[in-house]
Amino acid sequence: MSGTTDARDVETMAERMAHRRREARRQIKEAARRANDDPKVRIAARAGLIANGVIHILIGGIAIGIAQGIQGKADQSGALTAVAVSPGGVILLWAAAAALFGLAVLQATEAAQVLSVHRKLVILRRFTNVAKAVGYAGIGLVTAFYALGGRSSGSETSQTLSADLLNTPGGVFVLAAVGLLVGIVGGTLVFRGLSRNFREELEPLSGARSHVVVTLGLVGHTAKGLALVISGVLFLFAAAFTDPDAARGVDGALRIVAMLPFGGALLIVVASGFIAYGFYLFARARFLRKGPLVVETRRDRKRLQHGESLDD
Repeated sequence: MSGTTDARDVETMAERMAHRRREARRQIKEAARRANDDPKVRIAARAGLIANGVIHILIGGIAIGIAQGIQGKADQSGALTAVAVSPGGVILLWAAAAALFGLAVLQATEAAQVLSVHRKLVILRRFTNVAKAVGYAGIGLVTAFYALGGRSSGSETSQTLSADLLNTPGGVFVLAAVGLLVGIVGGTLVFRGLSRNFREELEPLSGARSHVVVTLGLVGHTAKGLALVISGVLFLFAAAFTDPDAARGVDGALRIVAMLPFGGALLIVVASGFIAYGFYLFARARFLRKGPLVVETRRDRKRLQHGESLDD
């Protein structure tokens, strides 16, 4: 009898703990949804998208200059330096840093907005949203660093990191993992561009406006993704041949493009893609989606088109 009672007590305690975990998750999701709907957060996020768009347009402009023989760094460091040395640049950098942190908050809370009958899709999308939030927060930190007067070359930073890793036991594997990760991010961007999956970030659009925004997103995501894929390959090359000078970031990737046959023309095409991506971010700021994101597979969409229920 005592054994039965003890078993019931343990079962009751387990149920209570499970209930508390469910309640804690529910409260976290509810707090995230409230933050996602907060007008102040959304205004900051729109400003962050605009700031990120300006950075990409500047990178594209610098890359076009490089194609024409003008010196410059076609990466985030070159873009932020260009802003920093302009009149009122420090104020603009501080404003951009704050806005980018707001964008990071919005992106993180997007994880609570993902809905799907497929648990794996929910987990994947939530992980992606959190990873994007970390990325935006990182850009915000770098922008604040430049606002404080700091300066750094993206290529030199990549080479220093590579050299440090190569001089660390097992660091070559970490460097290879970095290259693989950068390449995967780039490949994902290319896929999002070609598949037009980025449209889920926007409110529903139609007509000429939809065609313009989708074209900007397609070209922009693909161009940026290709640059990151090349950058990832350079990291892998650095790991394979223990040559830290090979790891040169986005600027190095664009310079690799310039060295190809018809490289000047190709670089202008890729640089124009960065500019297109910048303008896509402007469009995303204007047409930012609000509300839950229902994630469906291609099979789900076909079933819905035939009037079937996903719960069948």
